[in-house]
Amino acid sequence: MRWIPFIAYLPIIFLLGADSPSETRNPDIEMLQFRSQITSNTEPINASLQGADQFEVAWRLQDSSPQKLFIANDSTAYYQSDGQWQSVLPSGERLQVKPSTKLPDAAKPSISLNLIATERSLALLEHQKERWTYSLPESNQIRPNTLQYDAAEHIYFQDNNGSWYSLDRNGKERYKLLLQAPDSQLLCKAAPSGDAFCTSPSLGILAVREKIKAPRLIIDGKERFFSQRPEIMNDRTFVPLRSIFEAMNTKVVWNQDTQTVTAVKGNRTISLTRDSEKALLNGKKIQLDAPPILYQGSMYVPLRFVGEALGATVIWENATRTIQIIS
Repeated sequence: MRWIPFIAYLPIIFLLGADSPSETRNPDIEMLQFRSQITSNTEPINASLQGADQFEVAWRLQDSSPQKLFIANDSTAYYQSDGQWQSVLPSGERLQVKPSTKLPDAAKPSISLNLIATERSLALLEHQKERWTYSLPESNQIRPNTLQYDAAEHIYFQDNNGSWYSLDRNGKERYKLLLQAPDSQLLCKAAPSGDAFCTSPSLGILAVREKIKAPRLIIDGKERFFSQRPEIMNDRTFVPLRSIFEAMNTKVVWNQDTQTVTAVKGNRTISLTRDSEKALLNGKKIQLDAPPILYQGSMYVPLRFVGEALGATVIWENATRTIQIIS
């Protein structure tokens, strides 16, 4: 896969996205102005991003006829343009899909939330009691069939103007992308990673994503996006074991009683125990440079161990904060 550094997209964002510097009323609200792709004679499209201290409109790409948007399990977006399928990574890199390529299934995160939706509100029920309610202003309604989730059970939906909302599982607003004028054709989808893609003929394709400093992850030439991101802790890079191993076709089993994870790939069997600096590779003890830890509900392991355990080549590119794993 050809990787284009994010900075290469800045001219596109300037020409196709915000046409003038944003006027920031406070750190949480960013005023946005987009040029319409349909005709240059129309008024600019005004919007605001509430929650801009933690989220951003990361990029915008030109496409005047996007249709049938869906998101795959690896958080890649797919859509049709002039009858041809295209794909876009959360980083904003657009890839051509060959006509003979079998498209992946749309992502369907497994969700434990019991939400009740009405025209103007969402409510979470737990043990037959209402835990919280989120309501829209009287002039706004929840657009039917737009309620969706990511892998972390964040909640997303659009209103009747096309505006895009995100809540956490406790009903608190994470961000809102509010349109000043209605756009009935705007369609937004949430990826398992939490990135969001929105398409319409006037706006093209844009992405809303969290402002994070997590390293990028590229496995066998393709950038991968998981809800559990790589983390740098105590000057070491840790990666989510299950996500990485399963992406490399490795079977992973977790034993809750012993807090041990066992991974099998080909003739390699690896066992690791939480907080232990010893691991087993085909029954032989190996020393880790740091013990596996349980972080945000997932087992994280030192990056270097991935190469040792799976026989892969692991490269850390410090300049771009990118992890390259080549199996």
